[in-house]
Amino acid sequence: MTPDPNNDASTDTSIINRVRALIAKAESSPYPAEADAFMAKAQALINQYAIDEARLHGTDPTSIGHEQLPMTGSYSRERAHVWGAVAQANRCQVLTFSKPGSSAVMELALIGRPRDRELVKVLATSLELQAMRRMADLDLDRSWETPVVQRRSFLRGFAGEVSTRLARAKADQHVFGSAAAALELAEVAVDNYMHDEFDVSTRRSQSRIDGAAYSRGRRAGASADVGASRIGTNRGALPR
Repeated sequence: MTPDPNNDASTDTSIINRVRALIAKAESSPYPAEADAFMAKAQALINQYAIDEARLHGTDPTSIGHEQLPMTGSYSRERAHVWGAVAQANRCQVLTFSKPGSSAVMELALIGRPRDRELVKVLATSLELQAMRRMADLDLDRSWETPVVQRRSFLRGFAGEVSTRLARAKADQHVFGSAAAALELAEVAVDNYMHDEFDVSTRRSQSRIDGAAYSRGRRAGASADVGASRIGTNRGALPR
């Protein structure tokens, strides 16, 4: 039986709306533990959706594509780590693009299936803006490092904690049989697409890290409320 594409589109819209609703509850909660629980439910819902889709339809490697997302504002390389963490947890990949001689990220390439990319944008945009709001709580007088180093360290810590939490949520949903094979095929297809379509190179960052700010970033990421924010291309700059 051939799946009804209109029904698939309706299902995609429904899952995105449910994820948005959980994110909105997380943002409105004054309690970090409760906000964390809503965020975990949102990721669990995304994971279960992927499992159900894999069982019903398998995975079509030809559905893999990418879209370019501009990055504006300060600390773009560190903010891109948040996007990378969310993408990796949801069968996508992120590549960053910078101008020659500059460490600033000008653009992201988000690679994956259309429905996976859409859900990544919902979560990553919210987390990125949440990190920006939490930045205001950083006490810059508690370290000998410069404010720039402290803010970069904070964002890397935030992204690291988010990555850990999303990986834990993914591991908690055990998948076996044909669904596991289909999801693994999707991840392999994304990797193949990335290497076929892009000139992939790696470079070790030489940025300094402030341990205290990094730790505060981890703690902020642990209680992130994943704000219910719009998806857009005009994401504002962090404080200078």
